[in-house]
Amino acid sequence: MDRIRIERAEGICTISFNRPDRMNAIDDAMTRTLIATFEALATDPDTRVVVIGGTGKHFSVGGDIGNIADWLSPDPQARHDRFTEAVSTLSKPLVLAMQRVPQPIIASVRGHAIGVALQIAILADLVVASETARFSLPQLDLAHTPDHGESWSLPRKIGLSRALQMSLMAEQIDAATAERYHLVNWIVADEELEARTQTLAQRIAASPTAAAHGAKALFWGAQRQTLVEAMDSEIAMLGKVAMQEDFVEAITAFTQKRPPVFRGR
Repeated sequence: MDRIRIERAEGICTISFNRPDRMNAIDDAMTRTLIATFEALATDPDTRVVVIGGTGKHFSVGGDIGNIADWLSPDPQARHDRFTEAVSTLSKPLVLAMQRVPQPIIASVRGHAIGVALQIAILADLVVASETARFSLPQLDLAHTPDHGESWSLPRKIGLSRALQMSLMAEQIDAATAERYHLVNWIVADEELEARTQTLAQRIAASPTAAAHGAKALFWGAQRQTLVEAMDSEIAMLGKVAMQEDFVEAITAFTQKRPPVFRGR
């Protein structure tokens, strides 16, 4: 059984953590598969939107602690080398590969999203959560510090004070709190999660591809830009999308008072 399940249909790539017997704990092999999948998506012209979810009752409980326990050594320097190597060769490439995915990403979360799984949800562009969703960053309970870029992404998502609260208190928040913190866009009944996620994905997949990808690139890029730089990026991006057939179709359909038919080019 593939621990990372990849399905493609109608412009939607669905990535599922598929280890329900271990609450979808993510091991090294799964991380490598995720990195390879994200890297491939960066040059995939057929995928218009990406959905990330988990099979069973949970999104993912994060890193496989049993796997990590195998790295322990009585030698402090050996522990230093093994853990910093893991972050350098697995955690960092995973986060950067996900950030480079040009397609909009939807996280579909039920049950626990812990540690690295929380970070994956944070880096998604949209998050739809079941009423059962629970989010936490419990590294302090493991005498651990953030190691998947949470110190960068979580304050940008929910603010520095709340990010520190989640980290220093190893606090678990429910779906309603996550929505109040702006970590979640929508909350749905558990039995409606897949259908709502699919509806959202289909909405994006049916939109003009270059414009959807361009909007994502602009909003993420602007987080590291001045207003002048962001405006310059918008000018350049508008020039690119204006060259697309979908751009002409959208304006033409609007003036003709009919629904547009986008072809992704």
